[in-house]
Amino acid sequence: MLKLYMGSSGSLLASSAAQLLTFAILARYLGVEQFGLYAIITAVTNVGVQLCGLGAQESLVRRVAQDPAMYPRMLGHAYILSAISGLVLMAIGMVILPVVAPVSDDLATTLGAVALILVSNLLLLKIISLATQSYIAHSQFASANRMDVLFAIGRTMAAVLGCVVFGASTVAEWAWWHFASHAAVAAVALIVTRRLGRAQWTVAREEIRIGFLFSTQYLFKAVRGNADLLVLGAVASSEILGSYSIARRLLESSYLSVEAMNRLLYPGSAVIAVSGIHNAVARIRRVLVAALFIAVGTTVAMLVLSPLLPLIFGKEFVSLVWMTRALCPIVMLMAISAVSLEMLGAAGLQGARAAIMNMGNILGTGLAALATWQWSIQGTIVSYYVAELVIAVAAWVVLSHKIRSHREAALAKSVPA
Repeated sequence: MLKLYMGSSGSLLASSAAQLLTFAILARYLGVEQFGLYAIITAVTNVGVQLCGLGAQESLVRRVAQDPAMYPRMLGHAYILSAISGLVLMAIGMVILPVVAPVSDDLATTLGAVALILVSNLLLLKIISLATQSYIAHSQFASANRMDVLFAIGRTMAAVLGCVVFGASTVAEWAWWHFASHAAVAAVALIVTRRLGRAQWTVAREEIRIGFLFSTQYLFKAVRGNADLLVLGAVASSEILGSYSIARRLLESSYLSVEAMNRLLYPGSAVIAVSGIHNAVARIRRVLVAALFIAVGTTVAMLVLSPLLPLIFGKEFVSLVWMTRALCPIVMLMAISAVSLEMLGAAGLQGARAAIMNMGNILGTGLAALATWQWSIQGTIVSYYVAELVIAVAAWVVLSHKIRSHREAALAKSVPA
């Protein structure tokens, strides 16, 4: 398991480093104003991508881990839901994004850039993601790692070629390179995963509700995570918006060290918890200790290395160091809540998991918007801590309740009438 974790975390961290390099190149070459517009577009598409596929990727991993023969049916299910929902979301995005983030004075240029980014961040990204999830469902983690690294390298190469070599300096110019990198990796993903099996073009109706509950969790999380960016864009300077956007990306990248462990354990947890979540108590304890160890190490590393950030992203982002230091301890709260939420999901208790995350993120969205509007960036940071703390406490309370109820039900069945 340690060897698998090193491979998984190494690939995700390498991917994260490549993503941060891409982000740094874009921040330097697009400039503060264009980069701020790109941050807003990314924020909106990050919300949409959570609904694309209606959570079919979780059903794919869980059902195939329990029964590999389900792969063709679950893959077709995922492709169908991703295509339908992706097209609907693209139509909505084509209406919203040109209004909230016009990247050019020319409407045709704005519409073209938005269309390219939407296709990339919704449909093509979903194809790449499903390839990774397919490998994870089959416990082929090395292949999943290679897909992650390939995607990250593809985007970095696009940034280098587009911005450094060919001098792209606007979102409209970058959109073409962004699309090309996603299209190339998506084509590779479709080719290399064919050996796992061909899709069976059918919808697993019994998984639609579960998948929808799963997707709403990340939808509201994305809404909360991007509401502060949208409000901050209205009340703060472009430098504050850009610095916070980078600091948030650094926080999300630091969480990948915990995510690397979670994605390794999820298929096995689904098998253990299939007959009751109480069977996974020992596993939960070990995972919690490991998650905290990883999160604390990540937090310390971010605190120590944060003074180097202006050298990477540019000296014009003057607020980046203190924002990163203020946000990085949140990864520990995220790790604590993730242990319980991942186990609830692996046990098929998506209703309980959705209730926790949705309520916490709805509360966090309102709090982030209000606090940001009233106190600018200081309110944004405080609201982030409050929301993650509420989710962590609620997740462990619900998990403890589910363990007790499943144990009592198992005991009742074992006692003869």
